[in-house]
Amino acid sequence: MTREDDIWTIEELLWTGGTDAFRNRLAPACLMAFPAIGALEGEEILDSLKDAPRWQSVEMTGRHRVETDGLAVLCYHAKGQREGDAPYEAICTSTWVNGSGGWRLVQHQQSPIPQS
Repeated sequence: MTREDDIWTIEELLWTGGTDAFRNRLAPACLMAFPAIGALEGEEILDSLKDAPRWQSVEMTGRHRVETDGLAVLCYHAKGQREGDAPYEAICTSTWVNGSGGWRLVQHQQSPIPQS
């Protein structure tokens, strides 16, 4: 597997990259759930990214990955940082499908961890 095909590398790029990173890796029927936004599907995801500030960095710890029948599910603790904002922490899950075009994201969900 090449570095470009590594799911963890792609997952991190979706946090720190721009809209093109998503456009290149989203499955047409992708579904995402965010605490402040709610559920987004397909083109709604790309539209929501147009004016959204990107993450300067993200640290993914407690990584878990299960894979079966061309699907991979990731679960991890994310700590993201945007310029001028407090760190954001969440437990995240992502589901990926491996097809002829490589890994495509079909689901992503974030559950924020309250700051103490």
